Amino acid sequence: MKQDVAANKSGKCNIQPDSSKKPAPKKGKENSTKPGKPEAEPYSTVDYMAWIQLGVSEPFVRALADKGFKEPTEIQSKSLPVTIYGRRDLLGAAETGSGKTLAFGIPMLEGIMRMKKAKQQATDDSSEHELTPPPEDVEMTEEDEQVFAEEGRNLDKNYVATEKPLYGLILTPTRELAVQINDHLKAVAKYTDINIATVFGGLAAVKQERVLRKCPEIVIATPGRLWELIQSDNHHLSKVTDIRFLVIDETDRMLEKGHFEELKQLLELINANEEAKKLRRNYIFSATLTMDHEMPDHLKKNVKKSKKVFKLTPSQRMDNLIEIIGMTNPKIVDLTQDHGTARTLTESRILCQAEHKDFYLYYFLDRHPGRTLVFCNSIDCVKRLVSLFDYLNCQPLSLFGSMQQRQRLKNLERFTVNPRALLIATDVAARGLDIPNVDHVIHYQVPKTTENYVHRSGRTARASKEGLTVLLIGPGEVKDYVKLNQDLGRTQDLPLYPTAERAMKQVKERVLLARQIERMDLQQRRETSSRSWEDQLAKEFRSDSEVDSEQEDMRRMEQTKRKRQFKAKRLELSQLLAKPIVADRLEMHYPSLNIGAMQSQTMEKDQSAISLVRKAEEQRILEKKQRNNKKKLN
Repeated sequence: MKQDVAANKSGKCNIQPDSSKKPAPKKGKENSTKPGKPEAEPYSTVDYMAWIQLGVSEPFVRALADKGFKEPTEIQSKSLPVTIYGRRDLLGAAETGSGKTLAFGIPMLEGIMRMKKAKQQATDDSSEHELTPPPEDVEMTEEDEQVFAEEGRNLDKNYVATEKPLYGLILTPTRELAVQINDHLKAVAKYTDINIATVFGGLAAVKQERVLRKCPEIVIATPGRLWELIQSDNHHLSKVTDIRFLVIDETDRMLEKGHFEELKQLLELINANEEAKKLRRNYIFSATLTMDHEMPDHLKKNVKKSKKVFKLTPSQRMDNLIEIIGMTNPKIVDLTQDHGTARTLTESRILCQAEHKDFYLYYFLDRHPGRTLVFCNSIDCVKRLVSLFDYLNCQPLSLFGSMQQRQRLKNLERFTVNPRALLIATDVAARGLDIPNVDHVIHYQVPKTTENYVHRSGRTARASKEGLTVLLIGPGEVKDYVKLNQDLGRTQDLPLYPTAERAMKQVKERVLLARQIERMDLQQRRETSSRSWEDQLAKEFRSDSEVDSEQEDMRRMEQTKRKRQFKAKRLELSQLLAKPIVADRLEMHYPSLNIGAMQSQTMEKDQSAISLVRKAEEQRILEKKQRNNKKKLN
């Protein structure tokens, strides 16, 4: 199969339409849709009038109908008229799961479609874009076809691309978010010929260069890999100075010290063309965009001495970013000023000793089966919990930054398809990922920043669905918890999550036994590794006659004894796990640092975690009122 596609060494899209090659008509269907475009399903415009009134064009409304999105979310309703009709820059802040991707994606797609139509209607003399000279025929390799397939292109065999401009650039902090945005935008653009591609680390740069030779009109990228490809003189990315749409998603993450320098370099390059800068529309989005923070004490004294952006608070850095981008009179749509987290989210806390967190986590997982996401502050913590809860038959999955991309995607897929899955992750999973139907989020450790708490909690209670988050707070984390409440403007503590005392005793027995088995297993593996090393040394430096056979026999006997003990403990644990954890009257207590200050009440057994927390809080408030009334009477 030959096509008129010439991708030279510089990565140029030297491509001409081939009028001699026409796609063969499908059997039984004449005048069908264009190659690569799906057939449109019928829909009623009345049902989707809310989108039409916001200025959304028919191809995108049809795609939204396919997804069943009848009503825009609040952030979409408030931002789309501004960006589609008003064509203004936008500074948007909304809780996670609120539909931010379509809030910036639809106006970008609308604008690109308008420009493509205008370009098609223009005469050859007024065209601003010259095609490159006709290329020679180039055989499309199997690897090229695989790249096309991965980009979601259902190409006809006679499909021939053309040299296209780069209209839009979307910058994200993580590759997972880039993939997610890519999926959402392609779903909305399915009835158009707008091409979209992703560029991020973790994949071979050569492979992504081939994708860019197809000249996608929208590129979704992480700053590091994008900058790397720009520096390698990629032809298509050389058009980045002429883009008409720029989106920065999860902006608060981009403002962190480790990311901002890369972003700043890109913005300086993008703004090199002053004329294009004036025509460009800029959309900045995040879940905690305008959250105010007090500047740390150790930085206050440096403000006058240093004007480095990363020495400023997030709000100050945001003002600086607006100036660097060159936003013109941006419209601010902030839906996070009052609460920071989703309105449908039920939040709760558990006060406990650090070494008891495993007990409460296992208790929660046993009492409330469901898709649960557990967040830790470090990779070591994730690995320890995965090992421990594997012994407890919880089948945990893990997700962290240094994990191979293929394994990360596999674990995310397994978590998504299993309604009772357990995923233990670092904050890499908290940023922007749209994992559907997460029932519970557990903060095993108090997050270091308020932004991380908001993003973690935003993995549940998405798209107006209810969700629960539980914060496990150790003695050393109380200070971080207090600061979190201050940043969110809260004047009251989160409700306490109640537990059944008798059930907790059974939980502790299982977890302590699992810890013991884990230590025994680790010791055995270390001894095996050490023994292998000693045997190797013996072969090199000793003769067989020098080996102390008596000592060797003693070691083997000891090893056999430990194996029997290990096997017995495993059997004991499996027998315990086979029995359900029960509490006859579910006498509830609130775990706290002061064990003697527990309050109790009777709860129903078959309650969801959300209703349990709500009823427990109602009971606590009622008891408090009763105590106050007694004091007044006395």
